[in-house]
Amino acid sequence: MEKNEQQVISRERVVNHGEVLTARREVDAMLDLVKQETERIDSRFLEPACGTGNFLVAILERKLAVLEKRLALRESKLKKAEKKYPWKAAFYEPDSLLALACIYGIDILPDSVQAAKERLLGIFIDRYCAIVGLEPGKEYLGAARLILDKNILVGDALNGVDQIIFTNWSLIGRQFKREEYRFSEIQQETADADSLFASPQKSDTGKPVFIPSPVRTWPLVHYLKLAEEGAEL
Repeated sequence: MEKNEQQVISRERVVNHGEVLTARREVDAMLDLVKQETERIDSRFLEPACGTGNFLVAILERKLAVLEKRLALRESKLKKAEKKYPWKAAFYEPDSLLALACIYGIDILPDSVQAAKERLLGIFIDRYCAIVGLEPGKEYLGAARLILDKNILVGDALNGVDQIIFTNWSLIGRQFKREEYRFSEIQQETADADSLFASPQKSDTGKPVFIPSPVRTWPLVHYLKLAEEGAEL
């Protein structure tokens, strides 16, 4: 967890943009209201005015803590001969990328978006080193950076929704599927975190529900090839 919490960067930013960053105590209290969802690796969260990422950071920490517990449980059940170095990375890497890929943010200030991405990546790397016991590899870090570039965006969530494109990441085995959606088409009053990009055919009342269509899709790609594939687009 980070220290030296800052809620106001400057008076000018408060006056011009209404920027006051939420304190960690309030962030945790609000996330505790949906604690079960914050501890689901594939539960998606979108912060439409993310600032420097206070909510996003807390969500990522919770998701990675769940993965750490899962890895410890798996380790307790493995035989000594099965704990071949570096076995932890093979189990941790795909799911940790999925946890990161399910976190989305928008902010109107470019420097805030950059700060949010840097904070998320820093925590992502720190937890990897602590949990796996290794320095993350180039391909793994490249995949994380690509995900952050696609998920944490500069934009106006109120007036510029047509220009905002989000990526839906789906993990199938050790491969990711990518689909892009316009933010203006996924701003529907859907039921839960799973319905950010897709909804059931009918609501609980039996009425038809709007289902957004992707503007672009990609074939499955191994998680360590994400950055390589992204660089070719």
